[in-house]
Amino acid sequence: MPELLLAIDAGTTTVRAALFGPDGAMVSLASAPLFTRTPAPGQREQDAERVWRTVRKMMFGALEAAGRTLSDVAAIGVTSQRASAVLWDKRTSRPSTPLVLWNDLRGVARAAELRDAGFFLAPQQSATKFEAMLHGVPQARALVAAGDLAFGNIDAFLVWKLSGGASHATDASQAWPSGYLDPSTWSWNAALIAHQGLDERMFPALVDTTGEIAVVTRKRFGAATPITAIIADQQSALIAHGGRAGDAKITYGTSATLDIGTGEDLVFRSAAVPPFVLSRVGGRTLFCLEGMVLSAGAALDWLRRAARLGGRARFEALAASVENAGGVAFMPALDGLGAPAPDPARTGLLAGLTQSVAAAHIARAALEGVAHRARQVFDHAFELAGLPPPEALGVDGGLTSNETFLQIQADVLGRPIRRHAVREATALGAAICAGRGVKLLTEADAAAFVRYDAVFEPRIGADEAAARHRAWRLAVHGPSPAGG
Repeated sequence: MPELLLAIDAGTTTVRAALFGPDGAMVSLASAPLFTRTPAPGQREQDAERVWRTVRKMMFGALEAAGRTLSDVAAIGVTSQRASAVLWDKRTSRPSTPLVLWNDLRGVARAAELRDAGFFLAPQQSATKFEAMLHGVPQARALVAAGDLAFGNIDAFLVWKLSGGASHATDASQAWPSGYLDPSTWSWNAALIAHQGLDERMFPALVDTTGEIAVVTRKRFGAATPITAIIADQQSALIAHGGRAGDAKITYGTSATLDIGTGEDLVFRSAAVPPFVLSRVGGRTLFCLEGMVLSAGAALDWLRRAARLGGRARFEALAASVENAGGVAFMPALDGLGAPAPDPARTGLLAGLTQSVAAAHIARAALEGVAHRARQVFDHAFELAGLPPPEALGVDGGLTSNETFLQIQADVLGRPIRRHAVREATALGAAICAGRGVKLLTEADAAAFVRYDAVFEPRIGADEAAARHRAWRLAVHGPSPAGG
């Protein structure tokens, strides 16, 4: 009987396919970058068909690397960037629009209009961009009237492709950030859909996060393997850290995203740190609170290229070669400012430059900037959550390979940082969900997947950490400590 679990993780900048054994050990991994284009300031798009081709290639790459075929896989879990939406033609399965990413800001003005109309939406949510996307589709209204146009976040498009068009589905963790989920009914928001002049037939079916969702087509993939999980990427990563009430993690990828499990309690005290659905299975919904540093790894990559600081290994070596940033402060706000004081108009900042500043100081300031932003989010989110902060914070994501950064984060945050043994925790969470969906794993089995391979202890005291944080805030926010 097949035991392997295949996770498909379509992130903002990278596609991964990972095979896991029933003990949570990663058997193989295949990954490839995604190209994002910027057709206008603030706009972010990808080619959805190219994302699909990359997913398919990585699936076979992971299987080949392990010397396995899809017939060895018990179940597939799909996780992806959230609120990144696409429209496609059901007749051809071809995208009718680009994939408009979650960090695309074309919905800023429309979000304000929709809020005035009584629909509380943020510019990152796909509901604020849907109408603009639809406007770009030739003969859109005729396609909608005929029921031939489909809408969904990228997870729904991938499941459609994997199933050969047999399944148009998503779960509540993906539907929630789209802006269209009505939590009072756990169905699509008919009032918002009507207000926008849309048709509910365009929307995917709402399914449980885990369970029987779809089947991969044998004709295209060689085996009729079940898809038994769909889950949003940040929620998937939290599940890899336990996912219980009080569990917390920061995932450092394109963004740096803090999630705090709140169990069955829907906690909403600030739009800056909103609640999200963690999972919904059998009518039971689990929630989390989330705060984002919108530009983290993306900001560092941009600065490396713009300042010609070399590849990631050289960048880390530069930052590690100096004990401080030499008075330089960096605000990583290339896509606006997230929590605790959201501001889509806020831009990045590099302050404190003098003739004594070297490239190493800039590199260290960049890492410190992400770490200080993470502290802003952490302090604010736990204050809102009404939960005690964890003694040690779990972290995952590509940036956690940078040990200099993790030590900086521990110092700035004033508490130990525990690095997940599986950096690709989003993929691991999807595998856990897939295993539970196919009844291969129990809750106790999944708990054993939470493993850490390193702990970074603070090397400075709490008072010194607070003083450094105040100094950074003053440098990037000015005398009024906006943003906390």
